Amino acid sequence: MDRNQLDELVRTCLQELYDQDVQILAQDVGERTICGRLAMLMGPKFPQYNVDIEYNRKGPGIEPKDIDMPDENGVLTTSRVFPDIIVHERGHNLRNLLAVEVKKSTNAVGDDHDFAKLRALCWQLRYQNGLFLRLSTGPEADLRLVRHHWFEGAVINEL
Repeated sequence: MDRNQLDELVRTCLQELYDQDVQILAQDVGERTICGRLAMLMGPKFPQYNVDIEYNRKGPGIEPKDIDMPDENGVLTTSRVFPDIIVHERGHNLRNLLAVEVKKSTNAVGDDHDFAKLRALCWQLRYQNGLFLRLSTGPEADLRLVRHHWFEGAVINEL
């Protein structure tokens, strides 16, 4: 699946989220709730993959998802990660299509940590694509205000 197809599917899911669930967005509910709804909408669009939220395993067995990232002092450290939404095939790292990090517009925390996390997921855990979404939430929730930022990752072969 190329980036244009992937972007179109994600945009369709976002349209459905804002059409069907604007109440939870306007009420500024927790990020996990919003990610859960978005993942539910994404599932049918990716029938060859699993769509999971905060999935923290990789490879065979029960190996946790760990990545190396600089800490607040710039020291490279190993961190356990729980991506907000992933589109993948469970049990290995051969078909990791998409890692998504979501932030609400009402969250004042900057985006740099999420950007670094997505880069690490793409290159260390072989996600083909990373996507950062800054969702418009609160009383003025509006799909037109959603920000997207894509990251390139490892090339995977479709089976």
